[in-house]
Amino acid sequence: MSLRSSIRRGPRVTMRWIVGVLSVLLLAPYTRGQQYCPQGYRIEGTVTDPSGAFVSGASVHAGESQNTVTDGRGQFVLPCVSTKAISVEANGFATLTARPNGRRGETAHLNLRLAVAQVQTDVTVDSETTGVDSGSGPGSTVLGAQDVSRLPDDPDDLRQQLQILAAGSGGDPNSATVVVDGFQNTSALPPKSSIASIRINPDVFSPEYQKPQWNGGRIEITTKTGTDSFHGALFLTDSDSSFNANNPFSVAPTPAGKRRYGVELSGPAVPRKLDFALALEKRDIDEFSVVNATSLNSQGDTIRIRESIPTPQRLWVASARTDWQVNAKDLAALSYSANVNHQSNEGVGGLVLADAGYDGVVSEYDLRFRNALTISPSFLHETRVGFSWKRTQQTPISRAPALQVAGYFTGGGATSQNLNNRERDLEVDDEVLLTCGPHEIKFGMQALGLFVRNYNPDTFNGAYVFGGGSGLELDASGQPTGQTIYVAPLEQYRRALLNLPGGNPTTYQITTGIPLVPFTQWHVGFYVQDNVKLTPHLKIGTGIRYQLRTNPSGYAAVEPRIGLSWAPDNKETWVIHLRAGLFTEPVDLTPITAVERLNGIRQQQVTVYSPSYTDPLLPISGSIQTGTVYQFARSYGQAQNLQLSAVAEHDFPRKWHVMASYSFGGNWQETRAININAPMVGTSSGTAPDPLAALQAQRPIVAGENIIQYQQSGHSLGDVYKVSIDQHGYKRFGVRLQYWYLRFRENPLSPQSTYSSQGDSARPDWMRHGGIAFLGNGKLPQNIDLAVQLSVMAGRPFNITTGTDANGDGNFNDRPAYTTASGPNAYQTRYGLLTSNAVNGDVPYNAGTMPGVLYLNTNLSRVFTLNPHNKEHPHILTFNVRAENLLNHTNVSAVNTVLSSPAVGQPVAAEAARRVELGTRFTF
Repeated sequence: MSLRSSIRRGPRVTMRWIVGVLSVLLLAPYTRGQQYCPQGYRIEGTVTDPSGAFVSGASVHAGESQNTVTDGRGQFVLPCVSTKAISVEANGFATLTARPNGRRGETAHLNLRLAVAQVQTDVTVDSETTGVDSGSGPGSTVLGAQDVSRLPDDPDDLRQQLQILAAGSGGDPNSATVVVDGFQNTSALPPKSSIASIRINPDVFSPEYQKPQWNGGRIEITTKTGTDSFHGALFLTDSDSSFNANNPFSVAPTPAGKRRYGVELSGPAVPRKLDFALALEKRDIDEFSVVNATSLNSQGDTIRIRESIPTPQRLWVASARTDWQVNAKDLAALSYSANVNHQSNEGVGGLVLADAGYDGVVSEYDLRFRNALTISPSFLHETRVGFSWKRTQQTPISRAPALQVAGYFTGGGATSQNLNNRERDLEVDDEVLLTCGPHEIKFGMQALGLFVRNYNPDTFNGAYVFGGGSGLELDASGQPTGQTIYVAPLEQYRRALLNLPGGNPTTYQITTGIPLVPFTQWHVGFYVQDNVKLTPHLKIGTGIRYQLRTNPSGYAAVEPRIGLSWAPDNKETWVIHLRAGLFTEPVDLTPITAVERLNGIRQQQVTVYSPSYTDPLLPISGSIQTGTVYQFARSYGQAQNLQLSAVAEHDFPRKWHVMASYSFGGNWQETRAININAPMVGTSSGTAPDPLAALQAQRPIVAGENIIQYQQSGHSLGDVYKVSIDQHGYKRFGVRLQYWYLRFRENPLSPQSTYSSQGDSARPDWMRHGGIAFLGNGKLPQNIDLAVQLSVMAGRPFNITTGTDANGDGNFNDRPAYTTASGPNAYQTRYGLLTSNAVNGDVPYNAGTMPGVLYLNTNLSRVFTLNPHNKEHPHILTFNVRAENLLNHTNVSAVNTVLSSPAVGQPVAAEAARRVELGTRFTF
């Protein structure tokens, strides 16, 4: 062996030698004599197809934390499980359940051959779906290969469907965490054809998880490995405009279309040693956004703008993976994926005009390495290292100053201008799983570093706001009458265009300085967990996690977790799970960027109140200029929150499974952005506010500056109720139904007043009170498969504002007040009689509710085997017809929120209308 080879191999061998020696020395009292799992079963096996070829990437399910995936040689090992019933799923094959014979403490060996069929195969009859070791944790949903095959092929539609299923945990579905192959860093969805299984909302009370359950839910994806025989696929889906419905707000046709096509190939590079999997696909999406706004024509007359703007996207998705069987106990995997999306006219629609949009490119590249080492039958060691490149680029349609006429339209140039955000992420995970008699011990370390270089010229182009307010009445010739009236934002803008009295903008904001904003943030967590089965029907899990973070720094987050699972009957048809724990939530990069960017040194932000419209930075009579800086409070640390959970499961005859759960979450350190130097203005109602007088009020720290401080002074409390029903025991159909109800209250990020919390404890922006999600599949005549996904959810709340900054704190989030007297500035709404004559109004935050949403998606598919006599190398052709939003329900995505607008509370934008696509897939 050469010196160079020794150096190259040395660190790896040395590290494993150290791990092995330390484990023997430290854990010898626990592992001695326990390799054969006397309290449970060790199951080893090989999975093959009808020809005898190995099936890699098949999902094998048994006990909690013992789910696995077959390797490149079709092999799997379940070191110690309390139940012998296992199920095997692989895409294109029938689900197989098996129950080997044997006694506790013995090793069972299985050779499982999957059938190419569309019905479920049962090798034995009493497989266990509920128990103290039920596969994936209480309240979670596991989608195997058959379930995944029925989901949408399009990545956007697939993500939306998974987010809806995850919404039952509480939180914003759009912020659901998507992780792939055990990595903690979020990533883009892999192609559906590469997915072996999906687990939604796992048991996050395990200390390996940092985030709480209601943080939008968690979606864990396991991808397939390569195969020991060559396989491939060609596919095409097309959605022509003749099949699709128009946008509900459009007065002209919106010929939307979508086309997706690609190729896949997998096979052995070195037989039984090294395999590969390649995939490439392209998506051409032609959608439209509809502008639904009110503006002025060249004569200054009010006009409605209904304009359909094309928003095409061109997306490339590619992936490559190789799996290397180093030896019988060592398996390594290296993967690379790329996701690049070119977008046009983004940000347009609703009240946003075409010139305020931008073209963009969003790209992500992930390079990941995994190594799984079986040191002994009871000692598993896994290491994961990943590096990601993420980039977001935006090019504005216009470079003019941004222009917002509150409640009517937003035009001018996009405030983001030439945004170019770059992020490099490094993740290193290391974990060990031990089975020691009745104990199942897991400990490890997770480290994630974010290296950010943002080119962020936000509002470098300047931004006008016309928010309306008190002003002089004008006669027909445009001369003041001497009377004071309320001037609506659109009238204020008209006066500015015509250079009439009362036409000064409400504000003009501009930022100058250095666009580049670099910073680094690290998240590091250490955890240990011990699940012990005290009796055959009682299992207790305890664990602890220590989490630290940099920028802003936080080193004092210790998070204990505890859980219990108990089956009161011998057959374990009833199981009760109780969980409790402390969690921390990672700090979003948005406040860090704001603090690093607007610190008064790197960039300077100036807001001019009542400026000249033609020369806003020129001081004129009545204009007032203020600066704005951002900072973290000195006490800003890692906010911890408490979560409690109770789950009851029951198996009924004929494999009906019912689950009911209750969860409570509380966070008394919610992040808020407070202007700690806001003018000291009191609350009032019934008289027209005077924003300029408010700006001249005394400030507690320094004159003429807004100091926005991120504090942990808010709260968030809530309950989640959930019921689910599953049936997958029949050959001709299967159903999965869940209902959830949420009841949360929290403080908004930015209060309407620094000095009053009136109405600030309310529904979060993301919260829908409840929802129903249904997944069903059935076998129709002529071997046609039907899959149905139905989702019905309550509407999100929205905040009703006056469109002005009456208290001078720099935030245009002031709310109106309730009134009993009609008159100027009083508006009758479905939420009552409201008036904008108020400072710090008493209408609660998020008092409005948007319409609910309904999605009905269906898929019909038919499989043809082109060479039925060749069982070893089948050629399969699949045709499908898929409909998204089959009922063409108008799913509102935005409403008008400004009280003075004649359309307050009315919808202005909606999600895509009905889409129908035809697809074909050839596999070999």
